[in-house]
Amino acid sequence: MKTKKKLLTGVILPVLTVLTLVAVWEIAAKAINSEYILPTVGETLSACLKLFGSAEFYVAFFGTLLRTVIAFAISFTLAYSFAILSEKSSAAKSVISVIIAIVRVFPTVAVILLVLFWTSSRVAPIIVTSTVVLPALYGIATEALDAVDEDALLTCRAFNVSEKDVFFKVKLPQIAPALLRSVGTGLSLNLKLMVAAEVLAATAKSIGNMLNNGNYYLEIPKMFALTISVVAAGLLIEFIFCALAKRTERGK
Repeated sequence: MKTKKKLLTGVILPVLTVLTLVAVWEIAAKAINSEYILPTVGETLSACLKLFGSAEFYVAFFGTLLRTVIAFAISFTLAYSFAILSEKSSAAKSVISVIIAIVRVFPTVAVILLVLFWTSSRVAPIIVTSTVVLPALYGIATEALDAVDEDALLTCRAFNVSEKDVFFKVKLPQIAPALLRSVGTGLSLNLKLMVAAEVLAATAKSIGNMLNNGNYYLEIPKMFALTISVVAAGLLIEFIFCALAKRTERGK
C-alpha cells in the first residue's frame, strides 16, 4: 500500500500535472495562433533542438552556471559563517541580524544598477545574486544549527571534546540534510536570479543576454526554449541535492 501511494504521489501525479500544463499550453497557443505571443509546443521543441545544437548556447549556459556557482559559494559561506558567529555570541547575533535585515530590503534593480556602475556586467550579477540569496540561506543555517541536539552538545562539553570533533562528529551529521537541501534550493534560486541579473546587466555570453536578444528580434520560441533550459537545470539541481539529503537522513 505504501509503495502504491509513493508511486502515485512521487511519479504519477507529477507526470500528470506536467502533461496537463503542456496540454493547456498547446490549447492556448492554438487558440491565439501567433508564435509572437505564445508559440505552440511543437514550435518551442523545434527552437529547443536548434538551440541545443548551437555552440553559442553552451558557452552562454555554462557561463551563467559558473557565475551562479560563484555567487552561491559566496552567499553560502557568508550565511553559515554568520550563523556560527550568531550561535557563539549574542552581540554578534544582534549586529548580523541588522545587516541581514538591511540586505533583505535592498531594491534589487537599484543594487544592480549601482554595482554595474562600480564594476562590470560580468561581476555585477554575481554580487547582486549572492546578496539577494544571503538572507534566505542565513535563515536556513540558523535553523539547522538551532536544531542540533542540545543533550549531545552538553555531553561533549562534559567530556571536554574538542570544538573540531564536536563540529565534524556531532553538528555536521545532524545539519547535513538541511545543509544539502539549502544547497539545492540555493543553487536553483541563484540560477533564476542570475539570469534576471544578466538580463538587466546585459552580460555578454550569458543566458540573460540571449533572452535579451530573443526579445529584441521577437524570437519568442527561442525565449521559451531558453526558459525551459533554465527551469530544467534548476529542477535537476534541486532533485539531486534533495536525493542526497534523503540518503543522508537514512544514513544517520
